[in-house]
Amino acid sequence: MTSNYPTPSLAFKLTASVLSVCLFLALAELALRFIDPDLYYKNQFFPVNRDIDFPDVYKKDPMLFWRFRENQTISSRRFSDLDYRINSLGMRGPEIARTKNGVRILTLGNSCTFGWGVRQEQIWTTRLQEMLKRGILTQSIEVVNAGVPGYSSLQGWRYFENELLVLQPDIVLITFAWNDEAPAGQGISDDRQQPPGRLILAAQNLFSRLKLYQFMRKVVLSATEKQKIVALDDPLAVRRVPPDRFKKNLTEIIRLARRNNCRPVLVIPPIASLHIYFKESVSPLHTMHAAYQNQIRLVSQYEKTELVDLQEAFDKQSDLWDDPYADCTHFNAKGHGVAAQTIAEVVVPR
Repeated sequence: MTSNYPTPSLAFKLTASVLSVCLFLALAELALRFIDPDLYYKNQFFPVNRDIDFPDVYKKDPMLFWRFRENQTISSRRFSDLDYRINSLGMRGPEIARTKNGVRILTLGNSCTFGWGVRQEQIWTTRLQEMLKRGILTQSIEVVNAGVPGYSSLQGWRYFENELLVLQPDIVLITFAWNDEAPAGQGISDDRQQPPGRLILAAQNLFSRLKLYQFMRKVVLSATEKQKIVALDDPLAVRRVPPDRFKKNLTEIIRLARRNNCRPVLVIPPIASLHIYFKESVSPLHTMHAAYQNQIRLVSQYEKTELVDLQEAFDKQSDLWDDPYADCTHFNAKGHGVAAQTIAEVVVPR
């Protein structure tokens, strides 16, 4: 017996199949957003710094490796215990006018400049602006926080040259070392990293915020790649920025600033004092950090650049880190106050 119903065409079958797949994917995405599983995974998609794999927070960049997604409030508890406001230029803090009004101070650095774990009003950059405004009533002063967690001096140099100079800063505060001395992803230093092409990065940035994408990625990576933990003080590890390259990057930032009528100031990032907090006399991590601090001092001497030694200031107090055993890098709100005061004594606008 022959059916009177017409046989579906191939186009109809393909359309129905595509719609079914799209419906399934949409339902899977909604389910994952409702369940909200932990999809964080330190993987090779961020080979330079594996800890920076937060696709809701960062997007990938062919030159800077990663950058903040603009116009967002970071409220993910997996990222941090605080909320952070990121403006339309991809920086922490309030909106920044393209045209400056008065003296503009740019702070170039990493998470210690960004203010990791510290509220906006307590960051040293915010406090510095308030201190300078109180001390100099005749000028308008603005401090722009261009610190990005995980950035090395190479990223800072590229960021400053290609995007930040248009803000016409009068003073630039340069604070790097911690990420420079960190072990390099896959043993490849920052200057030798070869990110994927722009089209691939654009596709990843487009899809990486989808929970389904993150879920599938974690499943695949969990099955194919073991997460490796490399000690910061591993003497055999290749550094993201070796000392000689670190010195060169700082020098390039300084000379670039001066060519653009910007006054450079180097800042030595502190580490929790070995004698005050740990009661020890030897630490490979402290030794390595001291070596990078010394590179900053050498650059300051050779380039005749102003220097703010936060290590010296921080070594005079014993309560500037909440838990130095767990984190001897990111100082607390009181430490930010000390940093602001120490820097303010040097960078008073001339």
